Amino acid sequence: MRIKTKLLIFASLCTVLGQPVYAGISITLTGNWNKTIDASDLQSGAGSNLISSHESASNAAFIDIFDTTGTSDNWRVDVKKIDTSWHSSLHLDVKRTSDGTGSGAISGGSVYQEVTGTDQSFFSGSGDRSSIDVQLKVRGMSVQVSPNTYSTTIYYTVVDTF
Repeated sequence: MRIKTKLLIFASLCTVLGQPVYAGISITLTGNWNKTIDASDLQSGAGSNLISSHESASNAAFIDIFDTTGTSDNWRVDVKKIDTSWHSSLHLDVKRTSDGTGSGAISGGSVYQEVTGTDQSFFSGSGDRSSIDVQLKVRGMSVQVSPNTYSTTIYYTVVDTF
């Protein structure tokens, strides 16, 4: 008997404009990551477990921060996820893989951190920055995770920190 299982993971990427009363800093994100897990992801062929983690390309998405008042205008990017259909054994991580370009500074976010349902600081910077690359990783994959389509949306919010 041959059983074919297929697991499809969608990690949608979304932006939320940060619009505190005192600032007009904006954020956009461009990109998307879909990963299909199938027999080719078995550790050692039929009867073995699945490879437990999978990474997107290092530039699966990129973030632009704009409409700052200049290089002294400090900001922070927060990240959280809202699951559409997500298995409790799966964990989604995000990291910044480039500084992008621009006149301001950027720091933090260069190592993977788990994205949860609560806003958490991802990285910070100042001034306008463009093409900041983002990479994703899903962990916890195993044959115990039922074949299905799992989907979550990641929200990136820019916060003016003055």
